[in-house]
Amino acid sequence: MVYVGDGGVVETSDPTRRMGIDLSVRYQLTKHLFADLDLNLVDGKVIGPPKGEDAIPLAPQFTTIGGLAYKRDRGLNASLRYRHIADRPANETNSVVAEGYFLVDATASYRLPKVEFGASVENLFDVAWNQAQFDTESRLQDEPEPVSELHFTPGTPFFLKGFVSYRF
Repeated sequence: MVYVGDGGVVETSDPTRRMGIDLSVRYQLTKHLFADLDLNLVDGKVIGPPKGEDAIPLAPQFTTIGGLAYKRDRGLNASLRYRHIADRPANETNSVVAEGYFLVDATASYRLPKVEFGASVENLFDVAWNQAQFDTESRLQDEPEPVSELHFTPGTPFFLKGFVSYRF
């Protein structure tokens, strides 16, 4: 099934075959320090079309997330996390590419018996990235042929937010 944005409907598409590997690792480095890592590597193709016209639009081929977390019942808590998605085809022929990204987020807080306060930073290194991406065909009035190009929603830039929590 494929979502068709212009029509706002879901349509049946050609069958696909996806083969890959998922790896998930969790490790407690010390009493309070934890590490985690998830990797996904996939080779996906649409069944039927000739080679070179069989890419699955926007299907991730390589993704990974992970990070370090320092956790305590009271006192300082912190984490540093990343997420990455590699470039991927935006259409069946891979003539338009959805751009990948690598982002890092950080959080730090201080916890008292009833109150916790802290801050989190999204996109710590202020990387320009595309959040939603689509291959869209369009044609201006003076253009003889339509043009296929990547349309996107920009991702969140560096963003700092604070928080206070009360436990009861």
